[in-house]
Amino acid sequence: MGTPGLTGRLVDSRRRAFADEIDCSERSELRPHGAARRCYRFARVRGGLGRPLGRRGGRAGVIQSIPGPQHAADLTQALIERTPPDVAVERLLARDPEAPLRQVGVVDAHGVAAGHTGSSCVPFAGTAVGDGVVAQGNMLTATAAWTAMVARIAGADGDLAARLLASLHAGEQAGGDVRGRQSAALLVVGGGERIDVRVDDHPDPFAELQRLLAMYRADLRMRAAIGHIVAGGDVEEVLPELRAAQEVFGTNREPEFWECVGLALAGRPDPALLAAIVRANPGWAQLYGRIVVTGRVAS
Repeated sequence: MGTPGLTGRLVDSRRRAFADEIDCSERSELRPHGAARRCYRFARVRGGLGRPLGRRGGRAGVIQSIPGPQHAADLTQALIERTPPDVAVERLLARDPEAPLRQVGVVDAHGVAAGHTGSSCVPFAGTAVGDGVVAQGNMLTATAAWTAMVARIAGADGDLAARLLASLHAGEQAGGDVRGRQSAALLVVGGGERIDVRVDDHPDPFAELQRLLAMYRADLRMRAAIGHIVAGGDVEEVLPELRAAQEVFGTNREPEFWECVGLALAGRPDPALLAAIVRANPGWAQLYGRIVVTGRVAS
């Protein structure tokens, strides 16, 4: 219940944020859209209720503050059918006898957004709607959180995921959940990628969500490099990607392991690097031998 967040460029402050980035591309199915939230409860509960929902084509939504059992399915269907945001919110609440308890936010690919905060939501609770963004929150320590989130995402730099996280941080600074912090979640769909990371239980969920996002992206870089090596490409072309990933992976030496594999398959093994990796985890020696001997890789 108490949560800031954003949707589609939507933002909801216990905190939940959804964001939808609009561009001039005719390939509307690839427009990135997403949502983020931070809360004092598990990030995914009750069959997914209270967590971000997203569909390809630049549509996102969220339901929180005591969502009903059918709400996630109903809102997902509205997103699939490309129902205008204001109509989707109106329909969802019209057949809900407990609408005063709900918070709903929806945004579409054209930047149209709509939100609702029921009169019985636990204060402080409210909704702010901006250009392609909705921010909502309940059980907050201050009324400024949701407006701060909308303002921050409009002025933040970086891609959609970075701006959603910046908005969450702004909401926390303005007044987060009165109960404290426990979980956080981020969902971005489109723009050539899908990001779906969450923290269910952590003393600093925002920092942990940032770490997981960095790990997710580093893992993508590493796996793209592995694919290049497996396809017989020049290992030198992907060494910068593997080394950049290793900086994020820290004590997990997997990117360096694949550097060793690539060099060995190219006929230029690096015994010193391999020895350092094996000292950290002897299991890498077995895998290295299996791959280099057979020349086969399945990651």
